[in-house]
Amino acid sequence: MKKATRSKPTEAVPATVSRQTRPRGRRMSKPDVVALKRQGILEVASRLFHEKGYEIATLDMVADELNVTKPYLYTYYKNKAEILASVCAVGVTESLDALDRAAAAPGNSVEQLRVALREVAAIIIDRMEYIVVYQREMKNLTNIDAQQILRLRHEFDLRIARLVEQCRADGLVTLHDAAAMSVWMGGLLSWIPNCYWRGSRRRRSDVIEQVVHACMRLIGLD
Repeated sequence: MKKATRSKPTEAVPATVSRQTRPRGRRMSKPDVVALKRQGILEVASRLFHEKGYEIATLDMVADELNVTKPYLYTYYKNKAEILASVCAVGVTESLDALDRAAAAPGNSVEQLRVALREVAAIIIDRMEYIVVYQREMKNLTNIDAQQILRLRHEFDLRIARLVEQCRADGLVTLHDAAAMSVWMGGLLSWIPNCYWRGSRRRRSDVIEQVVHACMRLIGLD
């Protein structure tokens, strides 16, 4: 007897994505739909890459999780390597967006730095699987993708350094090499996945405040 096969939609928004992230109260534009579907693919791929490893996880697994066909994935990403690059870029691109928001936040330069560090720490926690995949699987990135992400990381380091330097220029920080400490701030932030994970006894809010406090102490502030 021929085994029955499950039919899969080729263009529908995956149910798990549409429930969680579909915008409410307005008709979605085509770019919104494309962004939603791409994000849905990344969410599943990041989890599978995190759980199984990039080399073991397959696009067939991603398609099965989303209940779509593999050609559906190729509509939004040209191959598995491009999906990995997009997963790896999420943490740094969202962190750069957080720096933009912090720059527009009320308060003096020290308060803006605190906002920036707090938001970046929250992103690292909330995007933990993405961050871990990047740290573990960066060896599997193409040279072009790896260089692009490194440029984004360098931009992040430079912008944190400028925030710190502004604190010093405003007379709120007296440490002479404060801007150089921004490199170590990035190191502290990137260490979060090693001391916090889902189910950890540590509370998310406590970890965020602790890492912000540690970063501020690097430049002589409590």
